[in-house]
Amino acid sequence: MLEAVAPGRITLVCTTRGKDVARVAKRPQIETLTLTSAEVGDTHQLEPYASVELVRLTDVDLSGRDLSGLELSGCRLTSVSLDDTDLTGARLVETRLEGINAPRMSMPRSFIRQVEICASRVGALDLFESRIRSLVVDSAKIELANFRGSDVRDVLFRGCIIGELDLVDATVARMAFEDCTVTTLDVHQATLSDVDLRGLDIGTIHHLDGLRGCTIDGEQALGLTGHFAAHLGIVID
Repeated sequence: MLEAVAPGRITLVCTTRGKDVARVAKRPQIETLTLTSAEVGDTHQLEPYASVELVRLTDVDLSGRDLSGLELSGCRLTSVSLDDTDLTGARLVETRLEGINAPRMSMPRSFIRQVEICASRVGALDLFESRIRSLVVDSAKIELANFRGSDVRDVLFRGCIIGELDLVDATVARMAFEDCTVTTLDVHQATLSDVDLRGLDIGTIHHLDGLRGCTIDGEQALGLTGHFAAHLGIVID
């Protein structure tokens, strides 16, 4: 059900033994990323299951490379092409990806901690079945952000345009949006807590039951009236 917990704010709440429990979304706990020690590196350092630390790469093409299991720590990649680069099982820690161009960025079953993706254009961002801790996506255009089946904590989207956000079967805690739009949001069988959708302009939502644990504002609630009515079998005349 919906409960007003503050002026202009509506929180989706769950019911336990007949009692409504309101959940006001907590902000993501984002750690400050500082990369002062990164030095210019070489693409030959990037190999499957290699461990690369404190490296800076600019204007390189890694398209089609097999970099599965690669570990990047304290690195900065700027204006890098990652089209169809295989980053399955990669580990990215304290790393910034900026100006990335990738029609398909394949990073399933990866581990991400304290990572920023900035000013990038990505067709499909495949992060399904990944473990994510502290991720900022800033000023990016993404056709598909696939977090399906992932364990996600502390994620902030800022100034992003997203075609589809797939949270199917994902467990998400502390996710927020600032000045973002999404065409389709799919939360089928998602387990969400402290997910703040107030800064997200939403087109369509699939599987409204999965929204439990989210916060929306009054304007969003009005805009989604048709979705809620259809879900509950209510005819609005």
